[in-house]
Amino acid sequence: MSSRSNVVSTGVTSSAVVRAAACTYHGYTLRAGVSGATVNIYDNASAASGTLLDVVTIAASTTASTYFSVNGTNGGLRAVNGVYFETNNAVTGSIRTAQ
Repeated sequence: MSSRSNVVSTGVTSSAVVRAAACTYHGYTLRAGVSGATVNIYDNASAASGTLLDVVTIAASTTASTYFSVNGTNGGLRAVNGVYFETNNAVTGSIRTAQ
């Protein structure tokens, strides 16, 4: 699994691959614009499909954040195939993962 020092934040603004290989998903910090946003985070290396890891609905001009802590060798959600980030509207923020 991962240790706290291995958790990295990857910036996101629109739908994209966050990690293209197996990793541990540790959460997000996202801010929606005036239209709000719905975000889906998948266990997939290349597309908005596969196992759904997280769904976040963010009201207009607000921030949402969560962190799945690292406890020794435990913590987070294992993404076997990678992590893909999908959003219906532009956001500003990051997705946290670790190898």
